[in-house]
This record gives sequence, structure tokens and C-alpha cells, in this order.
Amino acid sequence: MVVRLRSWWRKIKQHRVAIGVGTIVVVVVTALIIAGYQFDWTGFNGNNKSGKTLWDWMQLLFIPVVLAVAGFWFNHNERRAAEFRAYNERKAADRRAEAERRIEEERAKTDSNIAEDNRHEAALQEYINNMSELLLHENLRTSESEDEVRKVARVRTLTVLNRLDGLRKGSVLQFLYESGLISTDKPIIDLNGANFDDVDLTSANLRQANLQNVILVNANLSDCDLTEANLFHTLLSHATLVHTKLVNANLSFSLLVDTDLKTADLHDAFLANALLNRANLRMTNLQETDLSRAQLTNVKISNANLRGANLNDADLFDAEVTNEQLNQAKSLKGATMPDGTKHQ
Repeated sequence: MVVRLRSWWRKIKQHRVAIGVGTIVVVVVTALIIAGYQFDWTGFNGNNKSGKTLWDWMQLLFIPVVLAVAGFWFNHNERRAAEFRAYNERKAADRRAEAERRIEEERAKTDSNIAEDNRHEAALQEYINNMSELLLHENLRTSESEDEVRKVARVRTLTVLNRLDGLRKGSVLQFLYESGLISTDKPIIDLNGANFDDVDLTSANLRQANLQNVILVNANLSDCDLTEANLFHTLLSHATLVHTKLVNANLSFSLLVDTDLKTADLHDAFLANALLNRANLRMTNLQETDLSRAQLTNVKISNANLRGANLNDADLFDAEVTNEQLNQAKSLKGATMPDGTKHQ
């Protein structure tokens, strides 16, 4: 009932001018009729038998009045229809303008991304050209540790990394590795402190690469071969090393907080004093791995292979690990157990 009353009231408000005019006309006519019955000359009471009466004149005026009211009504409706059309046209114009603005923004964003990508590619190509020059004409590969050419190569490498995206940082690292400049037995370029965050090295071959003290935060190293690689004191927080091969790799003192190492092969690897808080080690091979003094709080080690692992003084507080797994370890001397107790 309330909804119907509101709808009725809205209709009245929309046509209040026409309703007002009609009401005035009805009141005036009604007043004339009532007054006309009091006088014979009006002809309303039927006593005037000759000549034109007021009633006759009103009959003559009736059609023009009706036409005037109809014209007013028509003009009013046309005006409202025109206003409605104008409103719809404004709304349509606003929608078109908004759509055009969004298209322009997307186009500008795409152009900006293309320009940025071109800058990254140009920086990478310039770096490779410069490094090739050092390799081919400045004897970089056979240089001594204090030779100026090595310092130039290191500066160029550290500088270009700040101008590259993750994928092209991977290209730089792969170039250095393939050129024999970062091997563990005889590293030519010192990458200490090099910023390779967000690098993408999926399925890359970096066996025996020297990545000591390198920044690899948020790196994607999934399916990568890092067998016997030197990752001492390397920053690997939030990195992805799913199914990565790290057999006999040195990760001592490395930072692996929130790192995903699921199904990785860490057989005989060195993780002494490493920080692995909240890391994902599910189904990881940790056989004979050195985890002495490692921080393993809140780690997930379900279904991981801990056979022969060294967990001396390791912190396993609140770790997701079973007693059966821990019993496979080589040693738990001084380790903090998942329940907070010290192992004797």
C-alpha cells in the first residue's frame, strides 16, 4: 500500500502544472454554473427563451478551451520528453567519455610498458656487448684478481642489474655462468652484494656457481640445478626453489625465511646456521644434510627425508614434523624440539 501511495505521489509531482491548470478550470466552471442558476439571462435554469445566453457563449468557448488545454498538455509532455532525451544523451556522452578515458589510459600504460621493456632490452644488450669486449679483447677470463679489468667487469655488472627486470637479470647471471666467470673453483667476477632480486632462472643450469652473499629475494629458481653451488650467506627469502637440485650445495648462514623448498633435493647440503623460519620443506630430501644451529621455527617438514641429518642445536620450535622423522636424524643434541623442550 505504501509503495502504491508513493508511486501515485510521484505521478502527481510530475504533472503538477497540468493538474493545477485543470483544477482551476474546473473550479471556475463550477462557480459559473452555480452562479448561473441564480439568473434567468444565463439560460442555465431554462427561463430565458430568446437570444443568446451565457450557456450559448460557454458552448462556443468550450472547444477553444479544450484545444488550449490539450495544446498545453502536449507541449508540457514534449518538453519533458525533450528533457529526458537530453538527459539520456548526456549520460551516453559521459559513458563514452569514460570509456575513451579508460582506453586512453590502457593505451598509455601499454606504451609505457613497451618503452620500459625496450629500455631493459637495450641495457641488457649494451651490457653483453661491453662484457664481450672485455672477454675478447681485454683478456678478462685470464686476468688476475687485482687486474683493473675485473673491477670494471664487476662495476658494470652491479650497475646494470638496477636497470633490468627479473627475466633479464636471469640472462645476465646465465651469461656470467656460461662465460665461466662465476664458477666456485675460480670466480673471475665477485658478485658479493649483487642485487638479483626477482630474478627468473627456472630450469637453469648453475652447477658449481659462486653466488656467495648474492641477493636472491623473491627469486624463481624452480627446477634449477645448483649442485655444489656456493650460496654461503645468500639472501633467499621468499624465493621459490621447488624441485631444485641443491646436492652438496653450501647454504650455511643463508637467509631462507618463507622460502618454498618443496620437493627440493638437499642431499648432503650444508645449512649450518641458516635461517629457515616458516620455510616450506615438505617432501624435501634432507638426507645427511647439515642443519646444525639452523633456525627451523614454524617450518613445514612433513614427509621430508631427515635420514642421517645433523640437527645439533637446531631450533625446531612449532615445526610441522613427526617424531618418526626426527628419529631418523643423525643427531638432535641440544636441539629445541617442536614442543619447546631441549633434546638431551
